[in-house]
Amino acid sequence: MAVTLLKSKKGVGKQDNLVHRCPPTFVGIGSLRCGSTWLYNVLKCHPDIRLSDPKEMDFFFMRRMLQHDLDWYEAHFESGNGGELKPVRGEISPIYGRLKAWQVRRIASLLPDLRIILTLRHPIERVWSQALLEFGYLKGRDVRKVSSIAFLRQVERARNILSSDYCRTIKIWSNAFGWDALHIDFFDRLRDDPQAYINGVLRHIGATTPWALPTKFMKTKIHATNSIVAHNREIPEVVEWYIADRLLEPVERLNELLEGRVSSWVDEMRTIRGKTRLSWRILRQVNRTMLSVPERLAYEAYHVVLDLRLWLRWRHLERSYVSDGDRPRMN
Repeated sequence: MAVTLLKSKKGVGKQDNLVHRCPPTFVGIGSLRCGSTWLYNVLKCHPDIRLSDPKEMDFFFMRRMLQHDLDWYEAHFESGNGGELKPVRGEISPIYGRLKAWQVRRIASLLPDLRIILTLRHPIERVWSQALLEFGYLKGRDVRKVSSIAFLRQVERARNILSSDYCRTIKIWSNAFGWDALHIDFFDRLRDDPQAYINGVLRHIGATTPWALPTKFMKTKIHATNSIVAHNREIPEVVEWYIADRLLEPVERLNELLEGRVSSWVDEMRTIRGKTRLSWRILRQVNRTMLSVPERLAYEAYHVVLDLRLWLRWRHLERSYVSDGDRPRMN
């Protein structure tokens, strides 16, 4: 459908004046290190689907929203060379999973029929993969020489905790869009049965199925950690214990929410946490109360200011998108 409602002078949600637009019909919201790049490259091959370029628009309630308007955003879903608009259009931005409830509610007010894709990975595997990526790829360090303390501080970073709290993400997005709008699947299925995984995604977003997954994607995991990080490293026992201790409670909540679908994660993390040592508990306390505090405070202070700017920007977007047929262009 190439039509969606615009904001009216009284707010979002009026349908008395419609204009032709090309908004996304779905978004992938994460999580990080859960095969989102593989999914993006696969969906680009489907004839029904138009994917944004770049993959991660990072528009809604991100810094990019301060620089661009909704016309700029929606232009990424137009068909090339003036062709017919594709029926299924979307982007995959894993950091959308970190958004706050008030932000997601506003996205829902703009795009109430949006379909949401969320892929979950074992929390310990996901956190370790992200840590290796950030140290070994983004920072260019030899991961074999990174201390366990440095990894523990990485685990405590607010953005890492937010990406790992799947229960929080699911509740926020399902409350805004409704449970049926979410498609939740698992990284293990992507790895073990990619055809079934992709067919589930296609059915949810309204693309034609069955559709044969291109052969080149059957056993290729794009951006696998060991393909972009120069050196491999097994997770230190203390780091594995620390992640299990840090994330067991949110994973237990997730298991309740998903009616037991991740009970194996809970059992494994309980077993790992049970291997605690006194020195590890002391290290945990030092890390949470001293080493990680300055960075956490800086993160919170930064986002207080950023959230205010984003809220004001959204107000501006609402005022600019009027329904009187004379929409002013935004800077």
